[in-house]
Parts: sequence; C-alpha cells; structure tokens
Amino acid sequence: MIKKYDSKKMQQLVLKIYEAYGFSAANSEKIAHTLIYTDMHGIESHGVQRMAMYDKFIQNGKIKINSIPEIVKETNVSAVIDAHFGIGQLNGIYSMELAIKKAKEHGIGIVTTKKSGHYGIAGFYANMAAEKGLIGMSSTNSRPGMVPTNSTQPFIGTNPIGFAMPAHPHNFILDFATTTVPQGKIEVYRKLEKDLPAFWVAKDGVNPIHDHTNNQDLDLLRVPKSNVGLTPLGGISELTGGHKGFGLGIIVEIFTSILSQGDVSSENDGSNPEIGPCQSFIAIDPAIFGNKEAIITRFSDYLQEIRELPAVPGHTIYVHGDKEQISYLDAKENGIKVDDATISEIKSIATRLGVSFEEYLS
Repeated sequence: MIKKYDSKKMQQLVLKIYEAYGFSAANSEKIAHTLIYTDMHGIESHGVQRMAMYDKFIQNGKIKINSIPEIVKETNVSAVIDAHFGIGQLNGIYSMELAIKKAKEHGIGIVTTKKSGHYGIAGFYANMAAEKGLIGMSSTNSRPGMVPTNSTQPFIGTNPIGFAMPAHPHNFILDFATTTVPQGKIEVYRKLEKDLPAFWVAKDGVNPIHDHTNNQDLDLLRVPKSNVGLTPLGGISELTGGHKGFGLGIIVEIFTSILSQGDVSSENDGSNPEIGPCQSFIAIDPAIFGNKEAIITRFSDYLQEIRELPAVPGHTIYVHGDKEQISYLDAKENGIKVDDATISEIKSIATRLGVSFEEYLS
C-alpha cells in the first residue's frame, strides 16, 4: 500500500538518519534534500526507496562516509574528479557546482567523476545548472543491467541521461534511463506486488518476464553475467529502435567512465570494492550564443506551442518537466507517496541507528 507523508518531516527523519551514520549535519541535509526532491517530483524509484540500498553499501564499506572528492586533472573548462567512494549525492553536488563555476567563468564546464556511488536521479544535477540560468546535463554509468541488442547477457548499465534548461513557467527537465525502465522501477513494482506491464525485463535476450512473483529470474537482475537483464530503450529489436537505447548507453559510458579513465559498467559487478560508478556533469551558459533572456523566452514560447497542439481525446500534452512540477506542487500540499515496504525499511534503519522514527512519522 502507498501512503502520503509530510515531506518536511520525512526530510528531517532522513537527515537524522544520515547524521547517525556519521555524516556532518551539512552533508546530511544535502543527502536528505536530494532524496526528498526526487520523491516530491514523483520519481519514487530513486527517492527514499533507495535508502535500504545505501544502508547496505554504508555497512559493507562500499560508501565511505568521510571521503572527500579530489580534483586529479583540471583545465579552465574541465575537470576529472576522484570521488574516493563517497556517497554519490555529495559527489554529484560537488561536481556539478564545479561545472557551474566553470560555465559562469568560461561559458562551459564539463566535469567527469570516477569512483563515485549511486547518485540518485540525473535530472537533479542537470536542474542544479538550470536553477543558475544555465543548460545542464548529467549522466552516470552503473552496474551491468542493459542487455545489448542481440545479446543474452547484461553488459551496459541503465546509464541515465539528465538534461535541463531554464524556461517559463518552470524549467524543462528530461531525465531517462537508456534502458526501457530503471532498475529501481522494477524494485517498486515488486514491493507493490504488481506484475511488470510491458517488456521491461528479458530472459535469454528474447523472453519477457512479467510475473512479479518470479523471484528466481528477477533476482538475477543483480547477479553478474546472468541471462536476465533490462531491455534497452526501444526494446530488444532493431525494428522498434532498441539499438538506439543501446547506443545511448555507450555514449553515457564515453562521458562518464571513458573520459575519466574510470570503471565501465561491465567491470562494476559488485565483487571488487575498488570499482565504482562514474558520472558526468555539464553546464553551458546560453549567453555564449547570444542574449540569454531572449533564448530562454524563445524556448519557453516553443514549449508552450507544443502544449497547445491538438491533443488525442481524453489526453493532455505534457512537455518534460510538466508532470514533475504537478507532482511537486501536490507533494508540497499533500505529502510524498511512499509504499509500506519502504517505510518498514526506513523504520528498521532508524531503529538500528538509535533515531526515533515516531518523532517524525507516526
């Protein structure tokens, strides 16, 4: 069952949990903000639902609490960061802030970060740039999840791409996995005891898995070199464009692991503690192309033209960011949606760390 919870109270609880792990108050606030931001924008797969996974990584040392990101190569417009396995949200904020600083000074900033951790949604970091009046992009590789076209074995990560640009009445934000759905969405459906409604998961490269109770196969999504994986964006066939999602996943590898000389998805199978995700952060100042306000206004007008196109009866035309804004306004008024299984996980973590769950959520 899904219930709604006060976002401010939930954020305070999450903050206290991360303080109990040993993160500073300032860093705990940043981590909590990214998680609640995600849930408030309707992306339940990557919000507080991810806390159980982070808890596991903190306990087994995969996430190192006191790590500090280090610049290992830098130019006026670029940098390579070694994150030393700190938590992904802090690495992402540090890296995008550096990209933004370079874009403000030189028109563009590109930062690629290695040995990081799962950083949540790519769109959060892209929107950091948009909130500063810049175009933002971010992507990350991950553990192998995607089955390349005509393969029977996962090799590429879900490798999402986030893009954001300032617009009126709210920013344009596009955030998508290069698989049909991210791993987290499978986890949410299993928690809610719902069957998978489309060809999201492939066995032996061609056979769909829909039954959420098929634990024997679905559990293999986390097993290296198994015969179960996520379909590329576009599906398993070139006829439906699956090779395009496959290709986009490779592009993400270029901007994350290849340019940083870090670890590619296929190396990140969880067996080696010295291997971790790589990420990229790009900020571009529209002013290098002309009048910034004129560019943003033209883009905003363009998006509005799309919204006002004739719509299929019973449907509304949304551009990217519209649904997230609707979700944000609803969550601000009525609370964020969290399923019972996730609440149980959070309560267990809080209890173990000596944080009073009931003080924040009843």
